[in-house]
Amino acid sequence: MNSELRNRKSENNFKAGMARFENVMGDSVLKMKMMPSRFKAIFFLSAVLSLAFYLYLANWLFRSNPEDDVESLFNTDKCPACYGGSACGMFYYKQIELSGISKFRTLDILNGKNVHFATMRPDGREVVVKKLAADTQLRELDEKLCVEAKRPVGCDIARVITRTDRVLPFRTEPLLPKHLKGTGAFMFSCPSYRLLDAVWTKFQEYKKKNEIFLSDKVQVFYMSLVNQESLLLQTFPKSEGWPFPEYLGSCGRGIVVENAGRPLSQFVDSSFLIRAGIAYELMKIADTLTTKSDFALYLTDVNYENFAVDHSGKVTVIDLENIIVVDKLSIQARKPTGFDQPYEAIFSDCEGTNCLLFQSEELCKHLNSDHNYNAICRNLLSSYAVEPGMPQGFLHSMPEEAKDYWDLEHLLEECARPRQPGGRWRVKDKLIKALEALKDGSLDHQKVLGEEKD
Repeated sequence: MNSELRNRKSENNFKAGMARFENVMGDSVLKMKMMPSRFKAIFFLSAVLSLAFYLYLANWLFRSNPEDDVESLFNTDKCPACYGGSACGMFYYKQIELSGISKFRTLDILNGKNVHFATMRPDGREVVVKKLAADTQLRELDEKLCVEAKRPVGCDIARVITRTDRVLPFRTEPLLPKHLKGTGAFMFSCPSYRLLDAVWTKFQEYKKKNEIFLSDKVQVFYMSLVNQESLLLQTFPKSEGWPFPEYLGSCGRGIVVENAGRPLSQFVDSSFLIRAGIAYELMKIADTLTTKSDFALYLTDVNYENFAVDHSGKVTVIDLENIIVVDKLSIQARKPTGFDQPYEAIFSDCEGTNCLLFQSEELCKHLNSDHNYNAICRNLLSSYAVEPGMPQGFLHSMPEEAKDYWDLEHLLEECARPRQPGGRWRVKDKLIKALEALKDGSLDHQKVLGEEKD
């Protein structure tokens, strides 16, 4: 009975509402009929224009194919003041589809880092498209180059860059290490001919294979001015065991690299087993960059956002802008004072904040340095690694076996702030071994404790 009354009441309310709506619509129609013809025309025209405006605005805001305008997105019209063109075809033929907010060009204002996520067709591989600098930074550099070439701001940089004082010599001379050192790129803090040869050997953006044109020299020089990451990815590729993302090509002022996973910061609250595995990977990265080849690569900007972790736990360095490259063979040939004595990094005491002090001049004069081990321990793993919301370092909340059996706290302390000369060199292998055992859930500590009880 109550249900019937409710239904009847609801039906009456609906009828009353419809009646009021019909009355309002009737009044509106009547008012329209009573309007002078001129006002009717103006009203109709306003309605049409408003509809057209909102449709245009919606299309402008939410157009979903920015890759259709490759020139606009990647400034290909500014080449050779760019990174290359090997990947442009993937955008022209829609082999790369931008995803997320990257689909909407008007939302680029929210993308301060100029990093776009995308998917490759047809295999669905996830990639990252990076412009390697903010648009304002790129514009400012263009303006400086225009002024250097004695042209007005806003000049045609593609044509004018070859008329700048620093680029003019490239018309008749080769690109030299001193030219690249002058760009301020960390990669060329310790320039050598062998490093430059390695760059040209691995360079993937040649206009014509085995020939170096003026445009090639300009591109390498320009990349060094903006951000060295593209050059490092090509010179020290993932395929040769370097812990960097795979380089897939460049288009104008954008590069395409593989998506290496989630930021390290997203794993701070993971189980200790998972964090121990990631810490092991980080220490192995420090070891690889230090000892893998006749080039030592030193990390100078170490924070949670500069590393990524994939689904298997593999860690990759994803920001390469501030890596110093040291040519060990060049040092061996020059033999500066104390070159064969390992250079020990100083402890960075920054009063409860994260920082990393280093001396590039010293790194450039020594065959070996413990800098990378210091950087990883000081800024990520130890209790000194203080970041907002992460006050105790990546290896916080250690289980008792990590502290007691593996002596992990002491090893991290000695790695970050050694008490004796050579301390980092002595503990780094012990630290790697301890982290490897902890990540694998080794029960060695239980065996030892059991023997002690017996």
